[in-house]
Amino acid sequence: MRTMKRLMVGLGCLVALSAAGQHREIVFKEADWKTQLANAKKENKLIFFDAYTSWCGPCKMMAKDVFTKDSVADLFNQTFINVKYDMEKGEGIALKDKFGVNAFPTYLFINGDGEVVHKIVGSAPAAEFMGEAVKALKPESTVFGLAKKFNGGDHSEATALAYLEGLDKAYESDKMGRVAKVYFDKLPKTSLLEAHNWRLILKYLNTPSSSAFAYLYANKGSLATAYGKANVDSYFQQTFNRSVYSIKRAYEQKTELKDAAERAAAIRKLLADEPVSSKPMLSQLDLTEYAASNQWDKFSARLNKIWNDDSFPQKISVVVTAANDMVSRAPAKYYPEALNWAVKISEANPDLFTKIQVADLKKRILKKQGKTADAESMALEAMALRKEASEKGQMTPPMMKD
Repeated sequence: MRTMKRLMVGLGCLVALSAAGQHREIVFKEADWKTQLANAKKENKLIFFDAYTSWCGPCKMMAKDVFTKDSVADLFNQTFINVKYDMEKGEGIALKDKFGVNAFPTYLFINGDGEVVHKIVGSAPAAEFMGEAVKALKPESTVFGLAKKFNGGDHSEATALAYLEGLDKAYESDKMGRVAKVYFDKLPKTSLLEAHNWRLILKYLNTPSSSAFAYLYANKGSLATAYGKANVDSYFQQTFNRSVYSIKRAYEQKTELKDAAERAAAIRKLLADEPVSSKPMLSQLDLTEYAASNQWDKFSARLNKIWNDDSFPQKISVVVTAANDMVSRAPAKYYPEALNWAVKISEANPDLFTKIQVADLKKRILKKQGKTADAESMALEAMALRKEASEKGQMTPPMMKD
């Protein structure tokens, strides 16, 4: 009997030791969003909001390798109310739009009033992730606290650069550009050419509607002498390209339309004296504005003009993109026209990358026209072309949504 008791005691000790040695992990509470907010207010805690998707690799890595660290688990379980929502299911769909989540993983820190006080985008090692999380407990050091300071008139270098750095980390590129515009436009123009400011400009100033950007573009020769022509040309080209993409997104989402119009006007003005090299960019702006205002006849006429212009650079790339836009946004009566563009591109003997794009385009059109069998056949052709490209080690285009 005594032996049995000693055995039971020994087993109990082993179980206790085993439990103590187990890794802890962040404990996520399940409830609807309204209840989570109420609990946060009642407990006077911030909500740690994990915005994820089922297909997001970095999300899974964070859940497996970071959230299971004892130090991370202890900080989050003791300090925050931890919740997570799949952004493509249930209540997560509405919350994605509510909080403007457009990259994964995104981690939000939200108070009981539903206000976001801090934001982290992307994966990070445990120590770095914890360091960012702790900032949420000091609102003045978060991107949202810095926004209040900056928008309240504090445009000092320390505040502006801290705010820009926070926006950069939060993947708030358009907002970062607007803040950079305010900051750099107030600096003496000649100081923009100095090495210190040029390094900051390369990182933060991404809007052509800035007077500072216009000054730099007018003095790109001096910049090239000081910092290298390739680096300077790359900066301006990337800024223009990203701006055109951002303008298109703004029109499609119907957000920040005034800012988008200002950037489009600035690009047209800056590139007015460079007609040949700037044709694709200026044409894309026109096509974007025609699509946004449902002027599809003008959209079509511009495409014809582009196709018949033998000096037009990157002609096929522009037409493929435009034809896909017609399929995505134009009335059904324009689908045959988009298909006609696909046929014309095919007849132009395009490279393998473009052949895949054309196959995808045809599949989308046929599916929208209700020609299911033909669409499936074209999907198989696209898959075969992708396999061929993969075997040759060539890049393939992203697949368009039907």
